[in-house]
Amino acid sequence: MNLDQIFTATGGIAHDAVHRRPLRDIDSVAYRHEIFRDLEDDSVRAAFEAFTAGMRSVREHVERGRRLHHPQQRNRWQLDAEAVYSRTLAELDSALTALPLRSNGLRHWRDWLHDHIGTPAYRELVAEAAEVRAELESLRYTVHVTGRQLVIDRYADQADYSAIIGEAFARFRADAVVSRPRVVDPWPDMNEVEEQVIALVAGQHARPFRRLEQHAERHRDFIAPAVARFDTELQFYLDYLRFVRKLTAHGAPFCYPEVTSDFADIHVEGAYDAALAVRLAGKSAIVVRNDFRLEGPERILVVTGPNQGGKSTFARMFGQLFYLAALGCPVPGTRARVLLPDALFTHFVHDDDISDPDGALAQELLRMRDIVDGITAHSIVVLNESFSTTAAADALRIGGDVVRRIVERGAVAVYVTFLDELAELGPEVVSMVAGVAAGDEAVRTFRIERRPPDGLAYAAAVAERHGLTYDAIRARVR
Repeated sequence: MNLDQIFTATGGIAHDAVHRRPLRDIDSVAYRHEIFRDLEDDSVRAAFEAFTAGMRSVREHVERGRRLHHPQQRNRWQLDAEAVYSRTLAELDSALTALPLRSNGLRHWRDWLHDHIGTPAYRELVAEAAEVRAELESLRYTVHVTGRQLVIDRYADQADYSAIIGEAFARFRADAVVSRPRVVDPWPDMNEVEEQVIALVAGQHARPFRRLEQHAERHRDFIAPAVARFDTELQFYLDYLRFVRKLTAHGAPFCYPEVTSDFADIHVEGAYDAALAVRLAGKSAIVVRNDFRLEGPERILVVTGPNQGGKSTFARMFGQLFYLAALGCPVPGTRARVLLPDALFTHFVHDDDISDPDGALAQELLRMRDIVDGITAHSIVVLNESFSTTAAADALRIGGDVVRRIVERGAVAVYVTFLDELAELGPEVVSMVAGVAAGDEAVRTFRIERRPPDGLAYAAAVAERHGLTYDAIRARVR
């Protein structure tokens, strides 16, 4: 269903796998809808985006510190990470006091954060880190350079040449140069000379460095688990909303679906394949949108019509819609009322595995058996060109059995096929046909219309397979 392309388009969704796992109850879906709606407010989103940016900086500090060899340098990077961490939490706490949060999730987080930064343990971390930092920054020492020899000594009111040197190199300051090449530090770790300088300074000022070491060891895991978890969850919402805004700007709307726990009719308007919309947006093209509905006893959409008419795209759209709705996300379309599925099954044609002596049909039958055995009245099934590798009579008999099994279980399904007869198996089956332009059957509209099959789908498929289309015959005659 190209869900991987959707997740990649959202920024890779480098989030916990929990956020890609469909929800199983209506309340959880409503919970996520509330958070998404809160984050649609520019001021709310800006505050939380600043938080995620701050936490990203914290993680970069921590990761870089862990890669460093020298323990004192590693500890100092952790101290800097703690400073960014405490500032990030304080700024978010301050911002949230004035923001109009309505969702239970974000309001609970706001209350938890305010309580957390007031706890004795957290206040001790912040205060102690500030003291250690102040003590380190108050250190003064001298460096005497004589030839290739450096002498490190305590500062005792010797003349400070910093101002003189600064004045001599004033014209090289950043504000005095219009454009300058980006400076790249060739030594992410300290070099041997720097290590020796720090060792001597630490030997002369043992107390501040001992406090740094003790503090770093005591607070090695200074990020609260709840903060780390919230940061991960928040990125899921922000990245998906960024994806929504990008497609909406290209004429591809999203909506919050009404989700039902049991089948209570399904109505979808203006839906589309989100992965296709992403690709078309890069070409400044607009995706074609389609409607569908299932009412009363209806459970299965059987989609027929000419090749390259958008049938497989419709099947992917169908699956994406239910999956994204089950994640608690806005879905591609203008209006949607859908069933919350307990599982989503797909059966797309695979390439024949030549190493399997049983052949393509046997492989398809085995996969279909697993699907039929697993579906319930709350399942969603997407079948695309199933059994097209066998003869029409066999495909019709097998496909008919599959449709009847799905009807018996009460599952909701879409079945893309070249067999028009499958669209006429009973009141539970709805026929939809890929449209063509009026007066020119060679032009596809990519609109999937609710109407009886026209009886041409299989004939067209056979003619195209054997090179007997009008265009193919004309080309050979010429």
